[in-house]
Amino acid sequence: MRNRRIWVVLIAVLAPALMGLGACAGRNPLVYDVEVEPAVMSPNADGVDDVARISYKISRPSQVYIYFVDGEGQRYLFRKGNRRSPGEYEALFGGVIEGQVIPDGEYTLVVEAADSESGETESLQDRLTVRGGDSQGPQVEDFKVFPQVFTPNQDGINDRISISYRLLEPAEVEVYLRDEHGDRYPVGLPKTRWDEEQFDLEESPSKVELDSGLWEYDYDGGIDQGASPPPDGQYTVVVEAADRVGNRVVEEAPLTIEDGGLPLAEIQTVEFSPTVVPLGGTLNLTVTVENVGGVAIRTKGPASGTTYTSRDNYNTLGFYEEPGIFRVGVDFEGNSDGRPYTYRWQLGSDEDLEERIIDGQRQLYLLPGRRVTVVGHITIIDEPPKINPYYWAGLVHEQVRIINDKQNPTEITIGF
Repeated sequence: MRNRRIWVVLIAVLAPALMGLGACAGRNPLVYDVEVEPAVMSPNADGVDDVARISYKISRPSQVYIYFVDGEGQRYLFRKGNRRSPGEYEALFGGVIEGQVIPDGEYTLVVEAADSESGETESLQDRLTVRGGDSQGPQVEDFKVFPQVFTPNQDGINDRISISYRLLEPAEVEVYLRDEHGDRYPVGLPKTRWDEEQFDLEESPSKVELDSGLWEYDYDGGIDQGASPPPDGQYTVVVEAADRVGNRVVEEAPLTIEDGGLPLAEIQTVEFSPTVVPLGGTLNLTVTVENVGGVAIRTKGPASGTTYTSRDNYNTLGFYEEPGIFRVGVDFEGNSDGRPYTYRWQLGSDEDLEERIIDGQRQLYLLPGRRVTVVGHITIIDEPPKINPYYWAGLVHEQVRIINDKQNPTEITIGF
């Protein structure tokens, strides 16, 4: 009778605990079947055990964290809160954490899951050894950006920047501008690769495999291909280089973009007079030009109102062609001078233009929205190479392109 009472008491005491165990036994662990294969990896791009496969299972919707802990307690986070539904999963680990192969050594692999509803967390562990890993990474030296104030507007002054660096080993490289909001603007290919592969701006890859050596970029903001440059502001020029294993290095330099934009002007009207000019007489030209773009355009003399003789050209008057300037020009049938638009004039008078001092030099700019009148004179002192030649006007963006070509061709009778 006494033994029976003891058993009754024991059952009464143990029953709740046994029921709890039964309930737990009926529910799967949140994370289970964690395994890493191979247990020893060598991330060095030799094709043998470069990658470890981490497998695990989740029983309920969870956020999963995967990390490695070395012998000194240093944690290397591989996955951070990835949302997972119930099921089986695999993650391929190439040995790289935050752009660097982790050091050789013994690691504890931890797969931790947090229940999306209750917040309950569970984790399981395994062991991973890293041996013979390549953690050196590519080396980038002599990184330079010049100039560091950039005005991509095709006025011939600081329209381009040179970006250069030296690779000490082959790497995959990406060069770009990053603005203050983190937006990226690709720079494109190094000069030699651009010439060899003939990429245009739209097709240019953001990353390219490069051998060791010195690499240079000639960056114009895309404006030479008709694209708008990045907006004015403060930028960082970034060079990212990654080796075959995945080690990554980053070099940065500051850059300021000012007065950027596509220059655009148009001839509005052209008039030649008179249409009959005696030998020794003067042909007169009147042209109106408007800056229809969003950026100021640079111009230079000879001044509106200047008179050429038929033996002159802009060089003989001392106003040599200069990259980026805009001038009104006149050309004619039978021109044997060897250059188009032999006679050229500044856009408007000095009073019509804004004066700027750049690198100690006086420069003149026609501001957006402004319209000016250009007057020119040509005294014809030689017999023309063709009877009754046609004369026409054009707007020349020197060493860039002819904006308006062959405007208002007019037959001029030269009397002799």
